[in-house]
Amino acid sequence: MEWRGPAVLVALLAIGAGGGWAASAQTRDATIGRGAASPVAADGPEMPVEAERPYRPDPDDPPLEPGIPMVPATVGTGKFEITFPAPKGWSTNANATNEWKWKQPGTSNNTYVMRIEQIDSQDITIEDAIDIRVERLLDEQDDVQILDRQSSSLEYTYRSNEDTFRHSFMRWLDLDASGQADVEIVVHGREEDKEGAADLIARVAGGMRGATGSVVP
Repeated sequence: MEWRGPAVLVALLAIGAGGGWAASAQTRDATIGRGAASPVAADGPEMPVEAERPYRPDPDDPPLEPGIPMVPATVGTGKFEITFPAPKGWSTNANATNEWKWKQPGTSNNTYVMRIEQIDSQDITIEDAIDIRVERLLDEQDDVQILDRQSSSLEYTYRSNEDTFRHSFMRWLDLDASGQADVEIVVHGREEDKEGAADLIARVAGGMRGATGSVVP
């Protein structure tokens, strides 16, 4: 009997291996899937998700209203002189020899402000001026949304450097019908200032005259 021991052991191992393979073959899913392969979502993805950045609260100053009183204003000299209606009682600050800012005294920062710049020395069309402005906004500001673009105007919102929400209106004027942009006007405000800001920039642009007194086209 001793000489049969190894042979029996080998036979038992072979039977066990064969039976295990047969059992696994019966329980294995041999069907072929259909359709395009798609990634499976990970249980715990490790890709970082940037947290939403809240805006800082706006100052609670009263909103800019449409129809505020206006007075004639003149800036520039000689052939660069321009005349237009400006908000009555607002203070004026010259940022440069060709750029001026108007702000209502006593209002907080990040409320509303108007800026006028003479850009005729740049020798660009109004369309080019708008393209440059949009490109600069997208490069320099966050959360930019272009709400409306016309042949000589732009309306947009963005996140300021102080993390406040800003609603802005811009106009470009060709005062001498030269085909080149002469003046850039912008009114920045809060969302609650947008009706007053739209009214203000329309009145300023509509009443602006160049040194020759020509009417804006």
